[in-house]
Amino acid sequence: MQKSTFVCKTVTPMLSRSMYSKTGNSWRFELRPQSIKGVMRFWFRALVPCVIDPNWLDGSKKPFAALHYLEGMMFGSQEKKSPFSLTVSYGDDIDEPLSSLVKSGGKFFRNALYGPIEMDDKTSYSCLMPDQSFTIRIRYTSSILPIQKTVTDSLMSLISYYSGFGAKTRDGFGSFSISTAKGVEEDSVGKQYSSSKSLLMKMIRELDPDEKKFRFVNEEPNLNPYDFPTLARSRNINGMAESPNWKDILKEFTGLRNMDGDSLSTYTDLKLIELRRYKRDDDNLNPLRDAYFKGTTLSKDFVMRTSIMGLPIGYKNFGERPGTTGNGSANICNSRNGSGRKASPLFLSIHKALNGTYFARILLMASKISPDRDNNDRPVIYAIVKGEPYPILGNENFEELWNLLEGVIE
Repeated sequence: MQKSTFVCKTVTPMLSRSMYSKTGNSWRFELRPQSIKGVMRFWFRALVPCVIDPNWLDGSKKPFAALHYLEGMMFGSQEKKSPFSLTVSYGDDIDEPLSSLVKSGGKFFRNALYGPIEMDDKTSYSCLMPDQSFTIRIRYTSSILPIQKTVTDSLMSLISYYSGFGAKTRDGFGSFSISTAKGVEEDSVGKQYSSSKSLLMKMIRELDPDEKKFRFVNEEPNLNPYDFPTLARSRNINGMAESPNWKDILKEFTGLRNMDGDSLSTYTDLKLIELRRYKRDDDNLNPLRDAYFKGTTLSKDFVMRTSIMGLPIGYKNFGERPGTTGNGSANICNSRNGSGRKASPLFLSIHKALNGTYFARILLMASKISPDRDNNDRPVIYAIVKGEPYPILGNENFEELWNLLEGVIE
C-alpha cells in the first residue's frame, strides 16, 4: 500500500467544530477526513475544465459526463470504491474556542466571522490558531495508477495555494502551508496551478492515448462565466505584501464602515464604492428605495451590480431619501422564493513569507450567478420588496470586477 504524508502548519485560524462538546458550550475542534475529501473534490472539479471538455465523453456530449467519470475514478462513486483513504491528526488541547478569538479582535472579528459566530458571541466552533501543526496521511490502494496518485497528491498543494480547510476559507481563514511532504513526487508539490494542470493532462493522455474518450481544450484562462467555479475561467493576484500581521490582511477584506457609513477596508471600497456607487446619483440602492417607498416597479433591465460578489444580499433600515435611515428593506437572491444563494467568486488565502511577513493571494473564478437566464442569456435574479419578487438582472461582468479589484489592491 502506497502512502503520502503531508505535515502542514496553519497560517490563519482554522475554524471547525466537533459533534461533541468539551465542557458546557465549549466545542472541540475537529477537522474531519470527509471535509478534506470534499475540498479536494471541489478543486479537482475546478481543474478539469482546464484540460478537457467536462461535457464530452466517448464521442457524445452530455452535461458533465467526463467530469463525473473522472470524479468517480479519483474519489469513488456508488459503483466504485474510493482508491484512497485519508486520516488527519493534530495535537491534543491546542484548539481555542472561537469566542476567545472574537474577544481578541473586537468588532472586526465579529464582522469577519459572520456565520460561525452570532451577534451575542455564541458559537459552537473552535479553531486551530496560527502556527499549529496538523498531519494528513493518504493511503492508496495497490491498484492505483502512479500518475493518478501524483494528481491526487497535487491537490493538497493546490488547496494550500488558493484556499484552506474549515469554515470561511474564501475569507482567508484556514490558510495553511505544507512543511514537509513524504512519499510524494516532486512534481506534485509547488508551482500551482500549472503543476496540477500538467499532471492531469499527463494522466488523461495515459488513459486515452488515442484521444477518443475525452476532448482536450486549448484556451488560456479567461473570465467568461462558466457553469461552475473553474480555474479555466480565473485570474489571481498577490497583494498586501510584507504585512506584519495576518489580522491586517483579514481586516482589509472584511466589510468595515464607520459611523457615517463610509468605507474602512479594501473589500468595502470594492463592493460599496466601486460596485454599489454609494452616495452617488447612480447608487444601486436608489431603485430599491423607490420600489419600497413609492411602489415603483423595478425594470427587468435593472442590473444589481453588487450581485457579482455573492447572493443573497440584504438591505435593511434604509430611508426614503439617500443618506437617511428608515424601515426600508429588500432582499436580493437568485430565486423567486428568496432562498437562492451564490457564493462569492473571490477566494482569499493568506501566506507567510520566508522573512516572517504575510501577503494575500486573491483568486477570482468566474461562474454564472443564476440558473435563470433571459433571451439574451443574461442572468435573471430577484429583488424581493415587501414580499413581491421583481425579476431584475445580475452582474456577470467579471472583467470589470477584475479591473476594479486591481485598482483597490495595493
